Amino acid sequence: MKKTYTIPIEEKTISQLYNLWLNNGYDSKDDIDIKEIHMSGIEKAVSEIKLYTYEDENSINSSCITVYDKKLKKIAGLGEVCTKSDSRGKGFAKDLCRIAKEDFFSNSESEGIFLGTVNPLAQKIYENLGWVQIPNSKVMFNSKRNLTFEEFIHNYYGHSKSLEINEGSPKYRIPIIPYFFSEISSMKVDINVGIIGNNYSSMCLSTYNKFDKLSSEAGDWFVVSDHENKIYATSSYICDNNRNFRIDGTYKENFKNEFKKLISYNIHKLNEINSKIIYSHILDEDKEKIEIFNQLGFKKKKNIKIQERAFSELILE
Repeated sequence: MKKTYTIPIEEKTISQLYNLWLNNGYDSKDDIDIKEIHMSGIEKAVSEIKLYTYEDENSINSSCITVYDKKLKKIAGLGEVCTKSDSRGKGFAKDLCRIAKEDFFSNSESEGIFLGTVNPLAQKIYENLGWVQIPNSKVMFNSKRNLTFEEFIHNYYGHSKSLEINEGSPKYRIPIIPYFFSEISSMKVDINVGIIGNNYSSMCLSTYNKFDKLSSEAGDWFVVSDHENKIYATSSYICDNNRNFRIDGTYKENFKNEFKKLISYNIHKLNEINSKIIYSHILDEDKEKIEIFNQLGFKKKKNIKIQERAFSELILE
């Protein structure tokens, strides 16, 4: 039978989900984007999470999940699409994704749903349901009004209002997806979260988790965002055992001044906690970003290579 749940859900259902996922395609819990704590409702104040299943009395045979920010109801992410190996070929996953899409699009504010896939067979199923691959990526977008992704982004970022600096938090789980995919570039780099060039091209719901992980690695992250939680710039820092902090970040084209203010804000915070050294690794090709850091007092100390690309190490003097 088909079921729809709104998070939080019971421990028994969570256990059945993990049994489905870990025995039918997911190598480990690290590969799962929506964790047990999310399904227990830890983010229910800011995120609407819905689970769609085919199940019988003792197990879940197929699943998918949608997530959207309660403040920014225009967009959602779809993930954790999985079917038991002995239940495949029956159209369960396609049916659940169709139901999830129609459910989200029944919201009058909704505009589009993102998902990520590296599976060509799954991509065909999603295409039949209206998803279109975002150029130069492995992420797909489904528009309620049949807009291209470029048209959607033009409208989405078309009316930026007052912007402010905010700490990174779960309310940016979904808004961070269009932020990164609105400007896919080999110059988009944040070393602290492992983003170098467009190696984020297959990330969707996992994008947020890269930033959230910083809190467990003596780090933190911040955004420049508007009243709807749309993101215009990000920053991050991470600490080593000697209280040296590496700072990094990204920004949308034409928002370099906001990015400069964000990095300056981070420097102030790090000075307050008695950091020893504040430094950054910036792609040599990114002259504009290097100039921003120079203006904030960073000086180049040496050349380094990261993943075979040339970077400059800059230290705050």
